[in-house]
Amino acid sequence: MPVVAVVGAKGGCGASLVATNLALALARYGETLLVDLHVGDAGDDLLLDLRPERSWADLLPVAGELTARHLELTLWTHPSGLRLLAGPAAGSESDGQERWLPLLRSLTQLFAWTVIDPSPSLSTPTLLTASDLLVIVTTADPPALRAAQRRLASLPAPVRARARLVLNQFTRAHPAHPTSVADSLGCTLLAVLPTDPRAVGFQVNFGRPCALDAQSAFGRGVAGMARTLAAKTTAGRAAA
Repeated sequence: MPVVAVVGAKGGCGASLVATNLALALARYGETLLVDLHVGDAGDDLLLDLRPERSWADLLPVAGELTARHLELTLWTHPSGLRLLAGPAAGSESDGQERWLPLLRSLTQLFAWTVIDPSPSLSTPTLLTASDLLVIVTTADPPALRAAQRRLASLPAPVRARARLVLNQFTRAHPAHPTSVADSLGCTLLAVLPTDPRAVGFQVNFGRPCALDAQSAFGRGVAGMARTLAAKTTAGRAAA
């Protein structure tokens, strides 16, 4: 059951926006869970216009013995069918890290896809090692690209090998080609997402996801990313 972690090169690159839309797009290929690992500033529920009353913090005490009832009380369902495990409104991220991996392992056995949206302080090698794919979201401005380079350099070699680059808000006016940008970072390019202020504005302000908007160029880009991941997973299973 593939686990995809989506992290930003730095704040403001749109990692949560990519994570929510990628999870929605992957839900077309199988049951998908989106996990918002932020504490205090969790926002995936807002981007999906959901109002969860519980979070992953409520599952930590029962991480090794999850039941259908636990999930029924804790997970929230988007009209598309995507399931969301929201982040808590308050608390300490460090308190839950030691218990998070057992919970994550239990959850991933129940879904075809699990998409993780970690906060920067939770984007540790230990957590990322538990993911099958690390998606690094960056804009193409120099500060973000330098931050992406630092993040990649900080990763253990096995995790770095599973990293893929997503260029967000990329325009044709950029002097370099997307593949050249990815090559300069030494990271395989997964997707290029265009600027799309209309659709992104609707999602940020009203919780109307780009992935469900047929007119959204950003949404179509994320749908293409999901198709690529689903096809590779299907091919891998066939080969096995």
